[in-house]
Amino acid sequence: MSFFDIDRWNEIWQTITRNRKRSIMTALGVFWGIFMLTVMLGAGMGLGRLFRAQLGDMSTNTVLLQPQQTGIPYKGMPKNRWWRMNNGDVDAVKRLPEVLYASAAFWGGDVHCNNGERKGDYTMMGYSPDYQRINPQKLIFGRFINDVDVSHKRKSCVIGTQIYKDLFSGGEDPSGKIIKMNGSYFTVVGVIRKQSTAMSFSDLERTVIIPVSLAQQMYGAGDRIHLLAIAGRDDTPSKQVERACRQAVFARHIISPDDEKALWTMAVAEMFDRVMGLFRGISLLTWIVGLGTLLAGIVGVSNIMLVLVKERTQEIGVRRALGAPPRAIISQILSESFVLTFVAGVLGLAAAVGVLSVADSIYYQMVTVAQEGAEVSWMISFGTGMSALAILVIGSLLAGIIPAFRALKIKAVDAIREE
Repeated sequence: MSFFDIDRWNEIWQTITRNRKRSIMTALGVFWGIFMLTVMLGAGMGLGRLFRAQLGDMSTNTVLLQPQQTGIPYKGMPKNRWWRMNNGDVDAVKRLPEVLYASAAFWGGDVHCNNGERKGDYTMMGYSPDYQRINPQKLIFGRFINDVDVSHKRKSCVIGTQIYKDLFSGGEDPSGKIIKMNGSYFTVVGVIRKQSTAMSFSDLERTVIIPVSLAQQMYGAGDRIHLLAIAGRDDTPSKQVERACRQAVFARHIISPDDEKALWTMAVAEMFDRVMGLFRGISLLTWIVGLGTLLAGIVGVSNIMLVLVKERTQEIGVRRALGAPPRAIISQILSESFVLTFVAGVLGLAAAVGVLSVADSIYYQMVTVAQEGAEVSWMISFGTGMSALAILVIGSLLAGIIPAFRALKIKAVDAIREE
């Protein structure tokens, strides 16, 4: 039979529509299976992309250190001792061969800012210049805090986009403009927009960033810092970076190298691996559930084809008696199974892609545009779509194998005798 044989396709259509209600219910099983598989895969991929977007361009080999109470007495020092990190720890860590960048972080609390009649209450943070290299954020105007700002304790500041909207008229570059903060005058050197939220210690949109040295002076903190952010070299495991930094800091503060309680640490690489492992598990579960649902639909197709073969026993027997080769019988049954399964599956795949496209548009308007969030796609990849289509084609052929071989077992004489 030719693929383009009109009579062949007409016969296939008549066979399927002979049991229209049963065929529709069976096709719905296949439709729902591929629909759910595609939608769940799109949701899983979208969540994975959203998580990666939260990291932005942040170094995945980032390690955060924050002092806690000691848990072990060491060299005459008691346990449960509070200790503080300082600028010297930043310098000590920077000298380590495992470290690429190191930055101090200092929490400054709430501040009142105004520019003429425009005013608002915001959060102030003190950072070292390396912080922008460790956790890069998008600069809309100007620059970030630099080494000269820190060494000279300049009253320079970088403001978030919400502060920019509150204190300045839209569109103008505020670089070089003066704002008043808690009674002191600061020069705006840049405007920063949130790009990564994985390592945010404040709402960046409403944060004023100043040199860490100036923040320490304003709050009378000496050389104290609240947190140390480190970016390790790409070829160095985060565990090794963390261990080297821990030893360097502990040596300066007379803390036991074996004290696990004295320092809170977070390795971004480990967090990333755990979360991505979770998404891989979700993806695997999605495939299992989706394929199970699809398999149920394919089994339904196989069952209806067995019923159709039973009902067409005489027809098949007559064909065999007239000399129809086994290949023709198998081809006819497989074609009917393929058409029923493939058409339902393609419709399900198209419907799922349509739903994901709508979700994509809604997310873009409500998050990317309205909230200036990360642009994340919730569509499945081309490779995933092709994999689903390949599974559909294979499943549609498998659904007709058992009915086809059942048809071959029909003997012409027995079929003709059957009433």
